[in-house]
Amino acid sequence: MIQAYFEEWSRRPGDRVRMAISTSHTRVRAVLERISSGPGSKGECRVDTESLADVVDVTVPGRLQNTKVGSFATLPLPSQKLEGALTVHCWVWPTVPDRSKEQIVWSLGDPNGGVSLVLVNGGIEVHAKGRSEPLVMAGLTINPRRWYSVAVGIGEDATIIDVALVSGWSVNSRSTAAGGGAMSSPPACLLLACSQNDQNGFPVNLFNGKIDTPRIYAGSLTDMQRLDLHRRGLCDHQPVASWHFSRDWGSQTIAVDAGGGPSGTIFNGAERGVTGHNWDGTHETFLTAPEQYGAVQFHEDDIVDCAWDYDLDFTLPANLKSGVYAVRLEAGSATDRHPFFVMAAPSDSAPLLVLFPTNTYLAYRNNHLSASDMSSCMPHQKVVPEDEQLLFREPGLGRSVYDVHSDGSPVRYASRRRPLVDLRPAVPSWLSDSYRHFAADLYLIEWLERLGVGYHVATDEDLEREGQDLLGKYKVLLTGSHPEYWTRAGLLILKSYLSCGGRLMYLGGNGFYWFTSRDPQRPWIIEVRRDHSGTRSWDAPYGERMHASTCEFGGIWRSRGEGPNKIVGVGFSAEGWSRGCGYRRTAASHAGVGDIFFAGVEDEIIGDRGHVLGGAVGDEIDRFDLALGSPDHAEVLASSTGVGREYQLVIEDQILALPDQDGAGRPDLVRADMVYFPIEGGGAVFSVGSVTYAGAMAWNDFDNAAARVATNVLRTFASKACLDSSDTPDA
Repeated sequence: MIQAYFEEWSRRPGDRVRMAISTSHTRVRAVLERISSGPGSKGECRVDTESLADVVDVTVPGRLQNTKVGSFATLPLPSQKLEGALTVHCWVWPTVPDRSKEQIVWSLGDPNGGVSLVLVNGGIEVHAKGRSEPLVMAGLTINPRRWYSVAVGIGEDATIIDVALVSGWSVNSRSTAAGGGAMSSPPACLLLACSQNDQNGFPVNLFNGKIDTPRIYAGSLTDMQRLDLHRRGLCDHQPVASWHFSRDWGSQTIAVDAGGGPSGTIFNGAERGVTGHNWDGTHETFLTAPEQYGAVQFHEDDIVDCAWDYDLDFTLPANLKSGVYAVRLEAGSATDRHPFFVMAAPSDSAPLLVLFPTNTYLAYRNNHLSASDMSSCMPHQKVVPEDEQLLFREPGLGRSVYDVHSDGSPVRYASRRRPLVDLRPAVPSWLSDSYRHFAADLYLIEWLERLGVGYHVATDEDLEREGQDLLGKYKVLLTGSHPEYWTRAGLLILKSYLSCGGRLMYLGGNGFYWFTSRDPQRPWIIEVRRDHSGTRSWDAPYGERMHASTCEFGGIWRSRGEGPNKIVGVGFSAEGWSRGCGYRRTAASHAGVGDIFFAGVEDEIIGDRGHVLGGAVGDEIDRFDLALGSPDHAEVLASSTGVGREYQLVIEDQILALPDQDGAGRPDLVRADMVYFPIEGGGAVFSVGSVTYAGAMAWNDFDNAAARVATNVLRTFASKACLDSSDTPDA
């Protein structure tokens, strides 16, 4: 097996490309290729490429590379102020305290450990390195998702643990116990959420849960002082080391409050902007009550950067044309292709830009959804590719924002600096029993290659970084099949493009749906915090909808007043993964602009066959709806002929849970619409509102009505200064 990822997903001619590789094979051959086709029909898994062996055809040494899994933080200490006895206080919110494996809340000492606060089997105790028995154990059962105030006094003669439950009712809310002494030298650091690093420098005994505002005091505090800490978080003794946990929400550093010395550092995606021990429910954001958000949440399976060394390093030729490329890796009997995107050189021109929805790719990649039972909406046999099965065995591959962590809390970050096992050409989808996302988007590339139309490619990240400097060059912008995840920056750039005369072909479904943030300092990471609306895989914890990276509320764009209907005329209406269907033409398709777009099309039903779910309408679908903001001058050119009961109305359209809210029971709402509308200033939008449309275009070698309509729209959008009923399509 070969695992790999690129330092950057998108490059320009002349740019440097670096790739990290991990394999048990001793040697790996790497060849550069340009991808020119989609994956073919169900089960075909075709990959047509043009070899660029004259650019890259090298053999590099193979090796296994390991990943630091799990989040933690280091807080350097001012050792000159910590001689003798000391007391450590913090609040702790554990998620799985009853596990038999030790979880370290904090470790005090050098990086190899010293004295540690340990959760194990529902208890909390203090350990010292090199001793087989705990120094002291609290006589209090620790329950999940409850806040505890924990003060530990450490001296050479005695160790005291004082634990108090500070959330929820109890008949036994406090426990104090004393044991043997420890530590004779000043500690160098306070390590949060793990005990030490192993011989490879990896964290061990990772903690799952939140830690709020740790502070260190000189000397052993009295019982009354510890009681004050439990009740108020303060006492008449000033800390000699403390940090600012209630600010700098998007930062990976923790500024020093008292004690001096360097700032603390958060590793591997621990979450900030989460509610603390004193959150009272009156505030929904850390901006209005920062003092109630002094916690950091850790997970044993966090991963936002594998941090592997790069094995392959090459420079793209200055004359390389824009497109989708891959590095083909060969080792032993294994062959694998890892895709990346090459933008156009600044001097190059083309009428069309294909925008690959890489935010969506990131959101879905390495998901563990195959473990769920989807049989009610997916009647075909579920076949999970071997690489996806690997996700359940290798924690170093991380999770998707459709998953929850091992402790049941939601995954809110996704990174491209890790192997993405299901992001490769021709990898089948168990959900659609064919192809989805990147593999399906390659149908659009094959269509353009067959047409001979000049095109360039870019990614969501490129769009957000370069804005109108990128889009302004192109007459037409083409989306992928599922452009679901959009940042505010991306959406504003798109709207500006359309208002300035740009034309958009939205050849997908469930687009422009989830609010997404990109980490400004680490652009390979996106953040998603779902709220309590929308069709979703998890709910955001109460009080934690605001993105730490950009200080904006998460959720669906519709709940922010910027739903997809307002932007592209249609919006998410239903999802299902049984057989799809086609579109029935309306009267509008036989006159005016419709007559242009449907030139040469005799069929009344469009796309009733396809490589994905058997039709142009399927998977996730969108409808035209004036009540949701669809433009009242838009023309509905065709509507779906009808999907089955497996297609369920989206949750945001339901107030009460009622039966028959499906394709058979509510065809008025559960449908896909093909829509066109012009925009003042010369802009225009054509939307199909279905994820499977590209698969229908590819049917019968692209000789079908769905492909013909798309071709007519593309040629019209690319060649005409304006659109009216007198126009005719170019040959």
